[in-house]
Amino acid sequence: MSVTPASTRPVAVATAPQEPTVTVTCAGDNRSHVVAQAVLSDSLAAGTGHCTALCGHVVLPASLASPPGDGCLLCAETSGAGRRARRRGRIGFGRSARAAS
Repeated sequence: MSVTPASTRPVAVATAPQEPTVTVTCAGDNRSHVVAQAVLSDSLAAGTGHCTALCGHVVLPASLASPPGDGCLLCAETSGAGRRARRRGRIGFGRSARAAS
């Protein structure tokens, strides 16, 4: 009878379901941070005006009218999401698509 060494045996890993998250741009550092929905809703209900991102940064949410900032690399690493591609610039007001090309 052959016994497999302990170091090569498959190990069952319990995976907890991930909680829903949202991306929030911080007015302080202009980066998009990943925040758990429960944390964001608790901060909104409490009226504190700030919440804590997965990376530990205290986020002061920017206006929803402001464009999203560059993603926080530590949040991306912590949440398991890969580094997201940077968004391409939009055609501004007063410029036609033909003039932009």
